Amino acid sequence: MGFLDKLSDFWGRLGDDSQSIDKFKGHFDSGARANRFSVNLFGPAGSGLNLEGLRCESVTLPGRQLAHEGWSAYGPLQHRVYNLDHDGNQITMTFRCDSSFYDRLIIEAWQSMIFAKGEGSSYHPIFAYYDDYIGTIEIQQQRKDGSPALVYELEEAFPIAYAAQELNAATTNDILKFSATFAFRTFNTEYKKPKKGIFDRLNKGRKYLDIALDALKLGSRYNKKAGSILNKLDHLDSSLARGARDIGGFIPPKS
Repeated sequence: MGFLDKLSDFWGRLGDDSQSIDKFKGHFDSGARANRFSVNLFGPAGSGLNLEGLRCESVTLPGRQLAHEGWSAYGPLQHRVYNLDHDGNQITMTFRCDSSFYDRLIIEAWQSMIFAKGEGSSYHPIFAYYDDYIGTIEIQQQRKDGSPALVYELEEAFPIAYAAQELNAATTNDILKFSATFAFRTFNTEYKKPKKGIFDRLNKGRKYLDIALDALKLGSRYNKKAGSILNKLDHLDSSLARGARDIGGFIPPKS
């Protein structure tokens, strides 16, 4: 699914009527949090070098820039795009080490696969074919309930560097950390729908409330009891809409 398709799908969930932009502006929850994320590493195919739920302390979601140059046959410049860049097509992560250094072991093993098997080493750097050492990195930004909200998938990734680690007797209570830098070719993004929750229940209840209100409005012309019930449901309708606004959601208007 291309990005325009994703946007169309997202907008379609808000509705097509003239109030859609108001719904969009009003539907703001507690906000995405920078400290809720997880990182999964999937090494070269068949290698078994996978790390899911990695103990990653910090990572930056890469951006995308279009490389362009000014061109003009006559008059003002026109900018023409000729390539694209993803923050240098590199990403750096900082990890917390456990006492077994398992995370670092996997990353170092992945990097060693860049040397040609049986021929290359750090003494004699002969490198393997590109397809033999590339893998995938998945970064999930998560909601409060732990479900993914935004998923980045970095394609054709591999570790190009890991930083030096300082050992210091004066910092005995600090957890040792290490940083690794990965190259990648491009990335894909996926925006996940939230799990069904309070707003789904409110919206479903609103549909049945609208049906009941329509029936009672017709019946109230001939039955006083129906008119009394109508007044109570009208009050409930107003309270429901007001409550949804107070907690940052929206109730779709009756079509």
